[in-house]
Amino acid sequence: MGASSFEVTLARITGPEFIEFLWEKINTAPCQVAILAMILHVANYNITARFEYNTRGFTKVIGKNAIYFYAVYLILSALVRDHFIHLAVAPDAGSLVLFPAAVATVLGAVCFVSGALLNLWTLNSLGIKGMYNGDSFGFLFDAPVEDGPYQYFSDPQYVGTTLSLVGTGIYYQSVIGYVLAIDMYIIFWISVMFFEGPHMRRIYSKKTKSE
Repeated sequence: MGASSFEVTLARITGPEFIEFLWEKINTAPCQVAILAMILHVANYNITARFEYNTRGFTKVIGKNAIYFYAVYLILSALVRDHFIHLAVAPDAGSLVLFPAAVATVLGAVCFVSGALLNLWTLNSLGIKGMYNGDSFGFLFDAPVEDGPYQYFSDPQYVGTTLSLVGTGIYYQSVIGYVLAIDMYIIFWISVMFFEGPHMRRIYSKKTKSE
């Protein structure tokens, strides 16, 4: 049975003892389930966006307001993901203490709220249709969005979500929280580079050809 917490020193955090401790944490069932939930959530919105774009299946069944029902569906999917993240992080509290307790509480809360506010700012710039794969439902922008958070980030909603998870890791001083934040960023990056990006370029290239 490995240690449940790790005392941080520069020598220890760069040594094999920390790698072993980290590996034990990653190989716990709650951490692996949380990682799976993150992957499935991203796969969910990529697959369903393509399904709608190729078949108009949701629109045919629900009607012209399908995008709004779909947005609620994606929000619920994200809440399920976040539930499993919480189940992994909360019991792991205090496993990697990097800050005094008061500092961790305040800094974690600031990061979490900042991430949530960044997502709301993104929603304000894109609208519901833009935020929740409206392009795949036929709601296309005339030009790329360059105001709001897009002045600073290419994918601000993913930055916001990752920042909130970093805040959760800090708040709980949880090594699993930090691991999941890194994993979330990597999953989002892979999605943008190899799935969302190519899909969006396909949609807008067809729009350009039809004009």
